[in-house]
Amino acid sequence: MEITSAQLAAALNNEVISEAFEIARSNRTGILSVINVAGPIQAYDGYKMGWLDMRVDATSSPATAAALAAATTISVVDGSKFRSGMLISAAGSDEVILVESVSGNDLTVQRGFGGTTAADIADEDVLTIDSVAREENSTAATDGIYQPEKVENFFQTMDTAVEFSRRALATLQFGNTNELAFQVQERIRQLVIQMDRALVRGRKATATLAGKEHTYTGGIRYFLDQAGAVNVDNSAAALTLDAINSLNAEIVTRGGMANTIAVGIPLARKLNALVGANYSSQRLSDWSNDEGAVNRLPTDLPLIGSVNQIVIDTNLNDDELIIFDAGMISVKPMAQNNAGETGAWQTKDATTPGQDGQKVRVLGDFAMEVRNSKTHMARLRNIG
Repeated sequence: MEITSAQLAAALNNEVISEAFEIARSNRTGILSVINVAGPIQAYDGYKMGWLDMRVDATSSPATAAALAAATTISVVDGSKFRSGMLISAAGSDEVILVESVSGNDLTVQRGFGGTTAADIADEDVLTIDSVAREENSTAATDGIYQPEKVENFFQTMDTAVEFSRRALATLQFGNTNELAFQVQERIRQLVIQMDRALVRGRKATATLAGKEHTYTGGIRYFLDQAGAVNVDNSAAALTLDAINSLNAEIVTRGGMANTIAVGIPLARKLNALVGANYSSQRLSDWSNDEGAVNRLPTDLPLIGSVNQIVIDTNLNDDELIIFDAGMISVKPMAQNNAGETGAWQTKDATTPGQDGQKVRVLGDFAMEVRNSKTHMARLRNIG
């Protein structure tokens, strides 16, 4: 059966492209495979999208000095988390402590509250807020609540093209080797690679080239480079579980959580060695290689909070590790610009007038939504 120009166009319709992209996304990439490609969103100013980062402060703070069992003043890193009427406790202790008043970072407290036994508190012990009581007819208090922060990103046009000569169109046949299907799959694979790179390495910026404006979407690394994000220099030291634990602890301290670790292939091998030395696990030894990209894996890594999957992504640097909440990251297509109900991709006839063949362009406008980047993700860089 000959493949005609019309059949090529049908094979490259928007639904086929979107379905093929979803298959390639889940099978071919790292981080892109564990985040959501969401529904379309309307742009403003022609190329921008925005959201509000909401955050609630963590209900704990470390002590900045030791406090004996008889001490009635405890100094903490951040006294703004505490107020009169709170019951707090030190990690590993059964003592309940009543906060009577707060002055800066100093808490005036009643020790051994509620019939418990007072115990010494060591420097850097974490003090956690266990419960809060209010007097009758009290006024509202915004404990640990922050005003939403407005964040924005830019849409970026991503595209590829499929081109066939007239003779190729005339000789392609369905059968064991379908050149048409192969070419479509190859182009979709390239689109997936392009989007995954933008997700990891993209920089939110604009440029004017030849008098025309180009817009670029910011990816994960861009948001981790912003002021206030958790971006830790490991000073060329080797990767350790303690370093990962500290990274996750900082996320938890900020009121966030993380469920995914992302690394490149070299660090995946180091992570494998760490797990093997500290915990019985065969998870990382079972990872499968797919042309340089490695799919996500379940993990039973010890002592690093709620992390439950490891993603190996070749777009990450060999000396960096990123820990994040995959539910906070999504790819947003531009509404009323891309094709179909999903807003995913559109195809255009790009054949040059008089061309002895046919060319079809596949394109779409997308932006990366990276929510709560200062509380739900962190980066460890410069790992030796």
